[in-house]
Amino acid sequence: MTRSDRPFSRKLVRLGFQILGRDRAHRQDLWPGLAIDKPSGRVTWRGRALFQAVPAQAIIPRDLPLIAVVGSGPSLKGQKISALGDDAAILCNGAASLADRIRPLAVAVEDERFVFRHHAMLAALPRDIPLLLSAAAIRAWAERDPRPLQVRRIALIDNLQKPIGLPRRAISHPDLRQILMRGQRGAFSVAPDDGVVITGTVAFTALQFAMAATPRRILLAGIDLSNDDQPRFYEGQDRAASGLSDGLPRILDGFALARENAEKRGMDLTCASPVSALLEIGYTHDRALQ
Repeated sequence: MTRSDRPFSRKLVRLGFQILGRDRAHRQDLWPGLAIDKPSGRVTWRGRALFQAVPAQAIIPRDLPLIAVVGSGPSLKGQKISALGDDAAILCNGAASLADRIRPLAVAVEDERFVFRHHAMLAALPRDIPLLLSAAAIRAWAERDPRPLQVRRIALIDNLQKPIGLPRRAISHPDLRQILMRGQRGAFSVAPDDGVVITGTVAFTALQFAMAATPRRILLAGIDLSNDDQPRFYEGQDRAASGLSDGLPRILDGFALARENAEKRGMDLTCASPVSALLEIGYTHDRALQ
């Protein structure tokens, strides 16, 4: 059984901002109470300082031998996540629950619905684990309890098409030419601190941050994209709704372009999930976690 995790009040806010016009409807991510001055990194909540955002490159070291991007697909349940070791993984959404088994480079969350449903999981993370958070995720967290955000290193996830403080813009906008790597269909950001391409899975967002750090190898784990009708590895039968199937072509286009670019740059980009849809678009199955 699935259910929505967005409170009714937030559904009303979303509707109200959509009525005001799609060009600035994404201002809903900040309202009410959150303000982000992206040039300075200053983030305030209800008029008071919340935290000072840092660049992702201050969180994710460059030129590591390995960065793993870990999603929460069902396949992860049967894999040896401990094989990754410490300080090698970006844990996405529910993969944050693995932080008691491996110390991650960061935890990444961009969907407010995940925060509403799993705030307790996030708040329990050790305070020295850095975060990659979208504006919507920050606001949802602060609504519950802003205090844990005041003592962490946090980098912003900003949507290049719906940027903080600016109107919506097309992926073909001239201002994005130096930021984007574009193919016939997909696109991804080569400067994720300036913004990322959002496709519908935070794993692709995390991949953009990982590629910008130029590790020798990137391993994708728990990114199945083929079985969203099943509970995630940390869920029971009362699972959260998933929109992966609806957005799958866009998601796969992004991952395909990332793989092609990684190959050109001599970066090893492989997939640990034996059931992932990524295997169908040319990703090599990596057995490192078996």
